[in-house]
Amino acid sequence: MRDPTTCTVLYKILTPQEKDALPATNWAGTALDTKDGFIHLSSADQLAGTLERFFSPATGCGDTLYLYTFDRAIVDKPRETPIKLQFDPAIGTLFGHIYGSINPESDFSGPIEIKRSSSSGLFELPSLQF
Repeated sequence: MRDPTTCTVLYKILTPQEKDALPATNWAGTALDTKDGFIHLSSADQLAGTLERFFSPATGCGDTLYLYTFDRAIVDKPRETPIKLQFDPAIGTLFGHIYGSINPESDFSGPIEIKRSSSSGLFELPSLQF
């Protein structure tokens, strides 16, 4: 696995319900993000593991999820409310976390719809930018 701190983009996984409720501005994340105090992100290399750990069939998340792309350069752009991108340790690697609220309409690209394979039970990922 490549060093996640060197990636150019990070990904946010949302359920269909979270996608439908996504506001254009001032978003502090999903219920889990709000509870943890930051927006959870994964690099392209980390996505499969994140999907297996947090979006298994046992979680009841369904067979369709959405990936939103977050370009790291956005962190350095002037904004009304500053945000911080920090890589914190978890399960033996570093994961990107956004501290602060973002504006999904301008800070995210996407969504990319991903589906669970009926044969493997895993989500099938397209080729993704690192």
